[in-house]
Amino acid sequence: MSVMPQSTSCACAGARRVGRAVTHLYDQVLVPTGLKATQFMILRAIAEAGEIAHCDLAAELAASVETLSRRLASARQSGLVRVHSGEHNRRLYSLTPRGRQALDEAAPYWEKAQVRLQRVLGETDWRLLLGFSKRLADAAAEAEALPLANGVPPRALPKMPAAAPAQISCYSNAGYSLAKTSTR
Repeated sequence: MSVMPQSTSCACAGARRVGRAVTHLYDQVLVPTGLKATQFMILRAIAEAGEIAHCDLAAELAASVETLSRRLASARQSGLVRVHSGEHNRRLYSLTPRGRQALDEAAPYWEKAQVRLQRVLGETDWRLLLGFSKRLADAAAEAEALPLANGVPPRALPKMPAAAPAQISCYSNAGYSLAKTSTR
């Protein structure tokens, strides 16, 4: 019989607990805007890019393509984003005027949540949090690309068509993202 590690010593459980707690704070502060933290982050990422491919947005947010598809469908139905087909049939998203307005109205509330959390953490821990969050996300992505000891390969990706240019990072209809792997 194997012993499971305690949740306090598990990176996944710890990161999810932190994520839920922080998201709950931001969700509470955003209530007057009608947006959830996840919606705000999607709208902000699209606004910063101007226009972004579905798979690139998923990579930017470290979200699964499938989960992002559901969230983007909701945002489209709400009139916050629009989608059109770009080069190589990639689904490209941009904000509608209504999406831009929702983002602009929610930004001060988002900033209030940031200030509240930063005040409680203190400047030093705030900076550590931001740096470590990026490092943890990068490490998880790198670890995902490593061969597994149990013999199961990392997620298999479809072969890219030979005629496709190297800069294509996803397929529009298949929803796959070609992960960058480290040589370490």
